[in-house]
Amino acid sequence: MMDMCSLFCADFWRKLLVMAVLTIISRASASRGVSVTIPAAVKIMDTVTLHCKYDLEGEPLYTVKWYKGSKEFYRYIPKELPNTQMFPLPGIMVDMQKSSSNKVVLKNVQLEVSGRYKCEVSSDAPNFYTYMESGYMYVIDVPVDDPILRMDKEILDTGYRLKGNCSAPSSYPPANITWLLNGKNINGSYLKRLQPPDPFSKTSSSSTKRTPAISISGIELEIDENTFHGGKMRLSCVASIFNLYRRERDLVLEESRPRPRPSSVLGTRDASASGDMSPSIKEKLSTLLLITIIFIIR
Repeated sequence: MMDMCSLFCADFWRKLLVMAVLTIISRASASRGVSVTIPAAVKIMDTVTLHCKYDLEGEPLYTVKWYKGSKEFYRYIPKELPNTQMFPLPGIMVDMQKSSSNKVVLKNVQLEVSGRYKCEVSSDAPNFYTYMESGYMYVIDVPVDDPILRMDKEILDTGYRLKGNCSAPSSYPPANITWLLNGKNINGSYLKRLQPPDPFSKTSSSSTKRTPAISISGIELEIDENTFHGGKMRLSCVASIFNLYRRERDLVLEESRPRPRPSSVLGTRDASASGDMSPSIKEKLSTLLLITIIFIIR
């Protein structure tokens, strides 16, 4: 009797495990049919469209929900009238006439709208599958100023250790800074992010993560004979924020004692041989010429 019970229990748990695995596989298969298109960065006051595409593989659609973080702000239910619904969220303005089951349109986006957005799609009875995808979007108040490039010296000797820095204007997120020497990328020596003081700002602990900051990148460069091209070198810093902002500042630095080129050395030697004769040589040549003329006349 105990053996039969053991066999029955083992068979029951085996079937239950198989059903659980099949359910997980089925849900995973369904979740592969969703994708979102969320721009990585947009400008402040832009109108932005967030897309959500899904394939329920024949299952009826129950609802589509959009979240910012953990808070829902838009819902689409095809069986209800009206089939769209908006939930108030600070900074988010949904264009209800242009939004649908596959997209939500945000108007006049502000800095606080930066964050993670999630699309959640659920199928109707009998399975009620639910799956979701998300993406992060930055809203940027794009700077209007160029970066500032400062170097400790502009006329350089071989062996000198050049120091300087490049600062990008305040922005959120802070700008990336890259360095170029004669058009080729080089590494900076440090990168700092500094928050500009604002005595009129009242930021809470929850908003400090989105405070604009100034980017400052430093450089230290050992000057050698390969640094200069024709006695000059071009140093550039490039500040960029996604694909919305890119500004470059260049500085041409000179070698203090440029090395002479071979062509100029040869030219100097030729000039010395032909035009810089000493007076004694000139006098001897004149005498020789006079004797030759008298000899010919005789």
